[in-house]
Amino acid sequence: MTKFIVVTGASKGIGRAAADALAESGWSVLGVARHEPDSFPGQFMTADLSDVDATAEVASRLAHRGDVLGIVNNVGASRHEHFESVEPRAFFELMKVNVEPAL
Repeated sequence: MTKFIVVTGASKGIGRAAADALAESGWSVLGVARHEPDSFPGQFMTADLSDVDATAEVASRLAHRGDVLGIVNNVGASRHEHFESVEPRAFFELMKVNVEPAL
């Protein structure tokens, strides 16, 4: 059975580079991101992982596949703020996007 590596945030940037490198090394890749790119070196699932329900749906679908070996959790966001101007509520919302999809 072919085993897949899941890459989140796989449509561009570091996630796409990771997906390309894995595919070039012979791995089967399953990408996840909000927007599907024009081309991708494997299978692709469209989902907004900042949405709790969408994340739960992706997790369920991946668990039922039975062919997922590992995950590159690349999805995330950042804000460029000065330390003294960070609002705690906004910080914790940002942490949810960066941490919860991995769980």
